[in-house]
Amino acid sequence: MPLGRFANRPAPFPVDEPVLHEGVPDHLEPVLRQWIYRALLGGGAEIVSLKVEIPLRYDYPPHDAGARCLAQAQSYDLLRIVNAILANGGPWPAPLRTDRRGKNTNVAGYTQLREDLIQMLAAASSAWQVSDDGSGLVRRVGETARDALGRTVVATGNAPRSGSANKQIRAAWQALYQLDPEPETAYREAVKAVESAAHAVVQPNHPGATLGTMRGELRAQAARWMLAIPGKGGTGDIGPLLAMIDLLWDGQEWRHGSQTPARDATGAEAEMAVYLAITLVHWFITGAVRRR
Repeated sequence: MPLGRFANRPAPFPVDEPVLHEGVPDHLEPVLRQWIYRALLGGGAEIVSLKVEIPLRYDYPPHDAGARCLAQAQSYDLLRIVNAILANGGPWPAPLRTDRRGKNTNVAGYTQLREDLIQMLAAASSAWQVSDDGSGLVRRVGETARDALGRTVVATGNAPRSGSANKQIRAAWQALYQLDPEPETAYREAVKAVESAAHAVVQPNHPGATLGTMRGELRAQAARWMLAIPGKGGTGDIGPLLAMIDLLWDGQEWRHGSQTPARDATGAEAEMAVYLAITLVHWFITGAVRRR
């Protein structure tokens, strides 16, 4: 029977999402090694080796000694090497034949290497992908989460009064999902993003405002504020807003110094803080939180 009759029918069973690989699976390893080699033919091997603390060997042919050495590193170091290449301005493709010594104008090669990396990581179902700004590897997350961040980034980008919220929420996301996560940086940048977004709304005339002082004003004058969703009573009570701010602000146990050592933020805390911040920043920027 012709297959065309069934071309538009839904699959009888749901198609599973591909399993993402955390490290470097066997099917990715050889092509990733080749990419590293090609990415270092135009230089950069020395700075990358210092960043990842892998000594170079110079018993290879001099024109590609560094590239060949790093491409043959242990498999568990390959993602770190790729990340260091991106973080330090690479990749560095082989110069064009017409380039003078010490010059590299191979822009097309640079662009192609970056695109090759994006495609090979996706095709191999890697848990890692190139960050939006190309400065390193970040964890691959679901489209729903990325869409939420994207909407908030667009909103802050179109709102000059949001201060540095755009930069800060992107920095929080980067610190949370980069190859070597920094939970405290992610949490700190998340709080700063909410402060920036709320400043012009809550305390525009208070140059030293913090999320703590803005929380205090919102609580003291709760009757003067409302949320876009009116709620059961139809009043737009800001109780849910205050609860979210309390959770974010009070969770920073390491915020101040004290005579007892402060514990570090955990990855789970940082992740929750970043997603709280994405929501709160969007609310303040889009007018979901407003004066009556």
